[in-house]
Amino acid sequence: MGFSLGEQLDITQVMDLKDRLQAEFEQSDSLLIDGSKVSRVDAPGLQLLLTARNLCNNQSKGWKWEGASGELVGAAKTLGLVEPLGLVDFAE
Repeated sequence: MGFSLGEQLDITQVMDLKDRLQAEFEQSDSLLIDGSKVSRVDAPGLQLLLTARNLCNNQSKGWKWEGASGELVGAAKTLGLVEPLGLVDFAE
C-alpha cells in the first residue's frame, strides 16, 4: 500500500502532510503515492506534491502514483501540473 494523501490535500493539511512525506522520504528509496481518496485540493497542496516530486528526482528516488482521484487530476490540470506531477496516466 502506498503513502495515502487522505481526503484533504489543502492548506489546512499541508504542514502535517509535509512532515509525513518527509519521514517517508527519509525511510524509502522511492515513494508510492495514493491520491485516490483526495476530495479537496488547492494550490498549496499541489505545490507540496510538486516540491516532493522534484526532491525525489533530484535525489534519484522513485515517485509513482498508486491512484489519483478526479478532483486531484482536475486541480492539477487547472494549474498545468499534470505532467510535472506525473499524473499523465490518470488524466486521460
